[in-house]
Amino acid sequence: MHIIAIVNQKGGCGKTTTAINLSAALGQQDARVLLIDMDPQGHASLGLGVAGAEQAGLFELLNGERRLEEVIKSGVTRGVDLIPGNISLAAAEHLLAEQPDRDRLLARHLATLEGRYDCVVLDCPPALGLLSVNALRAADRVLIPVEPSLYALDGIERLRETIQLLAGQYDIQPSVTLLANMFDTRTRVARNMLEMLESQLPIELCATRIRNSVCVREAACHGASLSDYAPRAAVTGDFRELAEELLGSVLQRVRSEVAAAINAQPASAPAAGTAAETSNLKEVVFRFDITESKRVQIAGEFNNWIPDKNVETEIQDGSVQKILRVGPGGYEYRLIIDGVWQQDPANPDATPNQMGGYNSLLHV
Repeated sequence: MHIIAIVNQKGGCGKTTTAINLSAALGQQDARVLLIDMDPQGHASLGLGVAGAEQAGLFELLNGERRLEEVIKSGVTRGVDLIPGNISLAAAEHLLAEQPDRDRLLARHLATLEGRYDCVVLDCPPALGLLSVNALRAADRVLIPVEPSLYALDGIERLRETIQLLAGQYDIQPSVTLLANMFDTRTRVARNMLEMLESQLPIELCATRIRNSVCVREAACHGASLSDYAPRAAVTGDFRELAEELLGSVLQRVRSEVAAAINAQPASAPAAGTAAETSNLKEVVFRFDITESKRVQIAGEFNNWIPDKNVETEIQDGSVQKILRVGPGGYEYRLIIDGVWQQDPANPDATPNQMGGYNSLLHV
């Protein structure tokens, strides 16, 4: 599981835009992504159509009110789950200061998710307080978006010194990368900034440049990622290139897993009651009363814990039917009801999981 902290104490550099659209670009390529909104403004949540003020999120997790699985909102865009942020995080600095492991609290929670996600993206607040320190201690990579402004260089140098101080104090070695964001290389100021970034700072600079585009602001106004709002826009392609540059090895592994899963499936989906019986796949049907929930999804060992992957959905006679075809055996699974992961209340057969809850068991 690769953890990327998107950090810059300077506002207006596009941290949240980068966090949302990098996450979405990864999710579009079948990676399993968790986006964590660590900013009290909650803009990463808002940018994906989630009202963070109305949701339990990161603050409730850090103060022990909720468990990790209770604050994850599933499927905010393809392949991406979200832990929302809200104004309550403004009190997190005081909360964390009283904890004995105040700089490792986030890392300890994320360690329980190993194997469930391919990548975790941390949208950090515009300040180098304890929230950002928690993100830096948990991260494998630190990504610093930089806008074409002459004021940006001083802030980056101070941030680099802080990261070096933390690296020495805690014996951590995250890779640090600059990202040229909102750039129009046709302008002189942008070209000059690129030259200064490459020549004056001893930090790796991404080959990918994120161009300035009105599509970014339009997508945010619609509460959607660029992948959903403007999939063919040039700036959307920039984020796809960024995903490949930063996480090419992760995406290659995901592609290999997807290809292996496809090759393991029959050439065509078997029809229930005929080919299904001869192909060793069995049809399993879950039924839910549609009055009980707005949205129901299923994730488990049979679909690599990706909600509703390879699951057909039908609405019949006042109920929602979830149909999947699996081989004989036992499978752990969970329901995602209105974005909340939980045990199947209609199935008493369950087993404890690593997050302190229970996974339901399906026997085929």
